[in-house]
Amino acid sequence: MLELKQTQKLSPVLTQQLQQAIKLLQLSRLELADAIELELQENPILELEERDTKEEPAEEETTDKDEVAEWLDRYSPSEDYVPQEERERPDYENMLRKTTNLRDHLRLQAGLAELNHGERVIAEWIIENIDDNGYLAFPLSELSEASGYDTEGLEAVLRKIQKLDPPGVGARDLKECILLQYEAGGTRDPIFEEIVESHFDLFQKANIKEIMKQTGYSLERVKEVFEKVKEYDPKPGRNFSDDFTSYVSPDVYVIKTEDGFEVFLNDDDLPELKMNRYYVDLYLNKATNQSTKNYIKKKVTQAEWFMKSIQQRQKTLYLVSKSIVTFQMEFLEKGLRFLKPLILKDVAQDVGVHESTVSRITTSKYMSTPHGVYEMKFFFPTGINKEEGRPLSTNVVMDLISEIIKQEDKRSPLTDDEIVSMLRARHSIKIARRTIAKYRETLNISSSRERGILD
Repeated sequence: MLELKQTQKLSPVLTQQLQQAIKLLQLSRLELADAIELELQENPILELEERDTKEEPAEEETTDKDEVAEWLDRYSPSEDYVPQEERERPDYENMLRKTTNLRDHLRLQAGLAELNHGERVIAEWIIENIDDNGYLAFPLSELSEASGYDTEGLEAVLRKIQKLDPPGVGARDLKECILLQYEAGGTRDPIFEEIVESHFDLFQKANIKEIMKQTGYSLERVKEVFEKVKEYDPKPGRNFSDDFTSYVSPDVYVIKTEDGFEVFLNDDDLPELKMNRYYVDLYLNKATNQSTKNYIKKKVTQAEWFMKSIQQRQKTLYLVSKSIVTFQMEFLEKGLRFLKPLILKDVAQDVGVHESTVSRITTSKYMSTPHGVYEMKFFFPTGINKEEGRPLSTNVVMDLISEIIKQEDKRSPLTDDEIVSMLRARHSIKIARRTIAKYRETLNISSSRERGILD
């Protein structure tokens, strides 16, 4: 028996166009300029819009002027959503940043990995919370609370992130980091696995005798495991950090005016596009053969979609930036201590797009504010609950920890437990000792014992 079913299926061309639109969302401003230049080379229908110039009239009138004008207007870019008046640029001193490439390196690999739509969003959350040494900076339980994803889903994607380069990335502690690098090597050694997995505490203390006693392995065999571990990098992400200062050209400017904070897109180096008049004339000319018309029509469709995708990218960036400004208004007015916990979903609902769109549009982009230039992901910190009052962002808590340690008695450095007590007493912040340790590592602050030795 035959059964008719009606289904919807995207054409290969449309699918390719959608992929292009999605790709444009996550490009930085400089990468977008390169993409436009490449499209100009590949599509003869497109050309640069040169301001303050007049087109020379065609030598031979072959088409209706009104019809040509209609085509050209139809495919002209629109900038209605972005105020274009002159605005003051921030000082170069506010554009300094320390270049870190690890997260970009991971994002590139994740984009090529076999991840479905939901996993890609989760992957972005995980990658953003991997520190410069390559470790996951916060427990999955905290990421779950901040992102809204369950720990099982986060764990599953984390395992995929841990298979990326460099080996050991995404580990939650040194033991896991070593085992990930061991697994990446492809060889199997049951004795190595048993000692590292079951006796790592003794291993860290270099208590070879106790390991021999508990496992029954010879001194020579245990030492072999020690030598093998020395081959692994305890900080796999550090080779991706550049210890030089660079200047950042922001994608977005947030400037305080008499009417409040206003958002401007930095489009200084982005060329404007338009349809090539010659090809439009040629297409509308009745004397042009059909094969030429078909070719032009195909290229016109590609050009139209490309320009619309750029417009949509700019519009999305503008709206998302305005939403971030609204959510983080206190930060803009008062500084870091007033940065709020924020999740992608909040901005997505405010703007009316999917949270994966917010994730892509805030990737590899920078916002200039009165307090300096920040990666746009900076404005989405996880939160720490207080016993009283609203939650604080992790950035704020780390700033408080840094301040407490700066003010400590150098002769008697504060332990993590003492910092826990001080945060609770002074700021009503309830936080675990292991989280303090994680934050210290992120801030490159040594333990109390090491600080005491250094001093």
